[in-house]
Amino acid sequence: MSEPDVGSYRRPDNLAEALTLLDRRPASVLAGGTDLVVLRADGTVDRAHDIVDIKGLSELRGISRDADGTLTIGAATTLRELAWTTVVPPNAITDGAALVGGWQTRVRGTLGGNICRASPAGDTLPGVLAAHAQLELASTTGTRLVPAHDFFTGPGRTVREPNELLTRVIVPASRGASAYLRFTYRRAMDLAVVGVAVHLEIENGRCVAARVALGAAAATPVPAPEAADALVGTELDKPSVAAAAQLVLNTATPIDDGRGSRAHRRTVLPVLAKRAIGIALERAREGHPR
Repeated sequence: MSEPDVGSYRRPDNLAEALTLLDRRPASVLAGGTDLVVLRADGTVDRAHDIVDIKGLSELRGISRDADGTLTIGAATTLRELAWTTVVPPNAITDGAALVGGWQTRVRGTLGGNICRASPAGDTLPGVLAAHAQLELASTTGTRLVPAHDFFTGPGRTVREPNELLTRVIVPASRGASAYLRFTYRRAMDLAVVGVAVHLEIENGRCVAARVALGAAAATPVPAPEAADALVGTELDKPSVAAAAQLVLNTATPIDDGRGSRAHRRTVLPVLAKRAIGIALERAREGHPR
């Protein structure tokens, strides 16, 4: 029996070289490798594909904030770096980054990898949606910006083409604050049974803008617009928050799987949403700008 065809390992010196390699033949992108190594070993990812290792590309790492408040996160920035950043205050994206796997995973895993893995239960994904982030995809022919809410097409599937690389996550400036919470059965090293991200903007004691996004509640991470709209114009008092939290169920279409039943997920989601709204509100009142 012949040995299976195994692709080559490539470690480009710069972004342009990486894009050329992706354009040349089928390849898998290695950033942290915490998912890719497992998927390649079990055959989910074709081992005949080349591996393009982007870990060493400085163009793809780092967290910066422009004078206008726009936040830019390199796709190869590790989850640990993101969780510990002082460039911005705690927010839904950093909350999610701090929850992925164990510390060993966060040291290796990257924001771009977590996004492109496109797990419905990915912990950074609801925060990226709630932030109205733009995802920059680059290829040898140029770059394009994709709104986060248009990026995910199904479990493990995105609009990224095989010759494209996610290079940056761009979060627009905001006067608000955000938070992400998830429910799991264990404190660490677990996937979200459900997750909720909330973004709030407050003026004169009233909510003037809100966004809510759910994880592990549908085939992709999804916005929950009815819940968000119900918060706008209120003083975020307990009845208003409770009513809005209940409306996440109008968006949620969870399934039964090994981590939880559909019924349990629908029971947990409003409770989690209420708590996430409370944390985002507390951060907004403390003057956090994001």
